[in-house]
Amino acid sequence: MQIYIKIILILLVIIIIFSFLNFYISIHPPKFKTNLAPTAYSLDYEEITLKTTDGLKLKGWFIPKKTDKAIIITHGYPFDKNNILGGTHFLAKKYNLLLFDFRYFGESEGKYTTVGYHETKDFLAAVQYLKDKNFTRIGTIGFSLGAATSLMANSPDVKAIVADSSYATIDKMIERSYFIFPGILKLPFVWLTKLYSYILLGISTNEISPLKQVPNIKSPILFIHGEKDTQIPVENTKLLYEASNKNKTILWLIPNVDHGAAHFYNPEEYEKKVIDFFEDNL
Repeated sequence: MQIYIKIILILLVIIIIFSFLNFYISIHPPKFKTNLAPTAYSLDYEEITLKTTDGLKLKGWFIPKKTDKAIIITHGYPFDKNNILGGTHFLAKKYNLLLFDFRYFGESEGKYTTVGYHETKDFLAAVQYLKDKNFTRIGTIGFSLGAATSLMANSPDVKAIVADSSYATIDKMIERSYFIFPGILKLPFVWLTKLYSYILLGISTNEISPLKQVPNIKSPILFIHGEKDTQIPVENTKLLYEASNKNKTILWLIPNVDHGAAHFYNPEEYEKKVIDFFEDNL
């Protein structure tokens, strides 16, 4: 009997340690910094600092254009504003652009990422920056984390949203992070990860959910997702679309495209669809 108790205790310790390490790495991922600036595309820009309502300073760029329309561009996890520039700089032909690093990432302050929860404050700080410049025709394009955050922020000042490769709920992503464990064997890891979030961060993972917010969004949305996405499965965006007001949303699923590759797969089509969407709605 004692040997069985020891085995159970050892398994419990392994589950606790493994799930905690996964949680810790998730909120403290390696930071990938991209060596790319607007000057690479002959774009003038201003280095700016955004301040969030909880007191963090975020580093960003404002790329001016002589128009009254502005687009907020948000990056994915665990990258930076520089990383998203290559697939979105085409928007500078028609719009003012604002790019920034989410908290913890790039050059911004922050001790950890909450993968969307507190990042809504970062997004709203960008909206406020543009409002302070008297912009009223504001759109946004976000990729992955950035897409999910813009949906959860649901700012009434943002009149058009392009959500590229968003997750539906963070709970789905937690479950996916334990893909090596089949069926119910992953449940203890998932439950402990959610518990760490609540105890250590004061965040219920149930609240990190674009899916909950999408039915409340009144602005038009263009959902984009690659059907071969190996990081955030396409089912996430299908759920978001089904929960949305279909009179104002467009679903564009791209065959044979992995995570983050939609623009690179067919840049001409991607750029046309995105610009047409903003032109129709801003």
